[in-house]
Amino acid sequence: MKPFILFLGLCCLAACGGGAVYKKEAPQPFTPKEVIQMRGSVSPAGVYFTAVCLMGNHKTRVIVLGDMGIKLLDFQVTPTGRAEIYYKMPRLPDAFAQAFTRMATGTLLTTPAPQIEYKDPQTRLLFKAERAGSNP
Repeated sequence: MKPFILFLGLCCLAACGGGAVYKKEAPQPFTPKEVIQMRGSVSPAGVYFTAVCLMGNHKTRVIVLGDMGIKLLDFQVTPTGRAEIYYKMPRLPDAFAQAFTRMATGTLLTTPAPQIEYKDPQTRLLFKAERAGSNP
């Protein structure tokens, strides 16, 4: 009986140990007018990312993937500077996530230029990115 209880306990731990994080979706359905993909880097952090930007009316939803395809952030920004973060990778510092939202507010609310460069005033991180498919 003791081995069976140990086995059952290990099964429960394995089932509960999944890395899935479930959060509510955006409070309203979001239908983008334009979808843009950007590739870039953040210096001096040495982070390379791909961002999928869903451009809508007066708001932009951004999904940020790391260079290995790992989801780092999922957030939405509005022109008022309000940012709603739907997902943040647990090991990602809050200051880094907030710098991403400020960058998006400053550069991604309208159709971005083929190349963007943004220096965050609070963290001094430098974001450099270009639209996928754009010619330098």
